[in-house]
Amino acid sequence: MESTPLRGPGNAAPPLDCPGGLGQPVPASVSPPRYFVPHAASPVEPVPCDASEVVHVLDAFRLEPAYLGEPEWFVCTDVVGQLQLIPGSERARLPASVQAQLTHHEVASGRPPRRLAATELFFFSPELVEHPADADGFNDPVYLYGTLTGPWPGNAVTRVNGQLTVTRGDVLAGFAHGAQDAFHYVKDAESRDVPRAYHALLPGDRADQLAQGRGLVLTYPAVPAELQAHHAANGAQVASVLHAVLAQLQEDAHTNKGPQALAALELPVASRAMAIADLELRGYEVKGDIATPRPTKGGLVGKLAGWLQDEAVRVPREAPPPEFLELARRVLPLLPGWPTETERALRAHVLTGTLSPGTPVTRQTVPRPSTPPASIPPRLPTPPVRSSDWMQDFIGAHGKPGGAKPRLTNLQPKPAPRPA
Repeated sequence: MESTPLRGPGNAAPPLDCPGGLGQPVPASVSPPRYFVPHAASPVEPVPCDASEVVHVLDAFRLEPAYLGEPEWFVCTDVVGQLQLIPGSERARLPASVQAQLTHHEVASGRPPRRLAATELFFFSPELVEHPADADGFNDPVYLYGTLTGPWPGNAVTRVNGQLTVTRGDVLAGFAHGAQDAFHYVKDAESRDVPRAYHALLPGDRADQLAQGRGLVLTYPAVPAELQAHHAANGAQVASVLHAVLAQLQEDAHTNKGPQALAALELPVASRAMAIADLELRGYEVKGDIATPRPTKGGLVGKLAGWLQDEAVRVPREAPPPEFLELARRVLPLLPGWPTETERALRAHVLTGTLSPGTPVTRQTVPRPSTPPASIPPRLPTPPVRSSDWMQDFIGAHGKPGGAKPRLTNLQPKPAPRPA
């Protein structure tokens, strides 16, 4: 039975200086980072800031220089899984269960919050990842579909659905570098591994803008609401994304005859059950660790035909998220031209945490140019935007008639129907 989070002390209205600017007008057009394209038919919504309404913490960091005198900030989720940014001074207003999560993380991690030197941050919650088919090159683009929140700091923080475009290397590096600061949850009876919320710092703009501390996108893969009873750990989602990217890179290494170290890499799977289901859909019969082609005809002749048509394959073993993160670290140096200028500019803004925050410095942020954002037009006629239908607009725009279909990594698969 799912328990209701206990309320913490204090139920006063949230202060007006919360990011999101409660009581502040939201401009008709807020410029997103360069590499994010908002969906044309999805509404732009203001983001609330109410510490008493959040249910889980995903991240904690310190901003340098401090914004509004606040050195520490918490990235949280509300009851429907939307991201909210809560200042550290509001910690006492958090529900007691959320305060307990923060306390456990601080003790279990043994690390002070990392410091981010940035003038502009965006927060992104992807639900689907598209790996384009027949892409040229090795470090190819990857499309992430989800909800972007920002820009922050500011008084007009909004959220909107859309597409963020990064490279394979960006994805691997983002999660690999962010793993040491993952948020720790209490291990419960349903968790095989220690539950953690991972994040990735991804580039939302060019290197020159990143160097100025602008266009940084903190990314937290979305977790289905039905899986957030005790925490918002996203290890399974991160493992699925990393596996898909590594598999694409390994496939290219086989095609291009190298790098040999990548081609020879033993790549596990994020979910053995899903791997078996995929093999069965492709016509294999799985017994133990071996999958053999299912014969198309009965009898010995049919079996021989199946064996000659294809070879038996071994079902890959399942690996936990930390192993995929280590594989990502090993593969990154094999990418041609890595690290890129963009990667170097991005990592320069992540600083090691200190035991005591620096002296708060109040500053004024420079607003982004109010140019209207680029957007992909919706399909005609436009149906009401609901669920993940809007993502098909982007996926359809990338495809070619008769071309190969892209591979999709769904971070929020539909739950299996319950038995009657």
